[in-house]
Amino acid sequence: MLYVIRAGLALYLKLFFLLTPFFVLGTFISLTDGISQTLRTKLAIRITLGASGVTLTIFLVGFFIMRVFGITVDAFRAGSGVLLLLTAVSLVLGKDSEKREIRADKLLDMAVVPLATPITAGPATLGTLMVMGTTTPGLEGKLITSVAIVMACCSIGIMLLISDKINRLLGHANITILSKITGLILSAISLQMIVVGVKNLWLME
Repeated sequence: MLYVIRAGLALYLKLFFLLTPFFVLGTFISLTDGISQTLRTKLAIRITLGASGVTLTIFLVGFFIMRVFGITVDAFRAGSGVLLLLTAVSLVLGKDSEKREIRADKLLDMAVVPLATPITAGPATLGTLMVMGTTTPGLEGKLITSVAIVMACCSIGIMLLISDKINRLLGHANITILSKITGLILSAISLQMIVVGVKNLWLME
């Protein structure tokens, strides 16, 4: 039981950082500046539900896509690692202009696209989940990972629900710093994916 809890907690932390929480938080704060709390709450809930649905779907059935296109797990792992590395670099360097430009009068219409995906669950995150779905053994393993995915998405949702309080407590500058730290953690995860994928592809030849 203790092993299951540890495994689930480790997965939760990994998935939480994969969703780039502080980057999402900064984007949400920028987009909802001056918006009523009621609308912010509705938007946060929709983003959480949208991100949970997309990530769970990719994790559970993504391997069918790989099978259809004849993509090996290691090739997808290496490719996803590259995408994740690019995401990490953009977080560290602060290249978030594309996210800041996303503004609209009807924010609720933007909850699933682009706020839930690709801002919260981007291509790199979905690619990583697709690999995890293929390599996670057994029903128990998939169940633990699915719970960890939902918990990670809900944690993002809670952060968005109290984003005004977090913004007052930390300030925009500190949120930016935390986003860069997230980028550093993602860079380590991505490099590990690339090395393992390339090594296994090399040994197959």
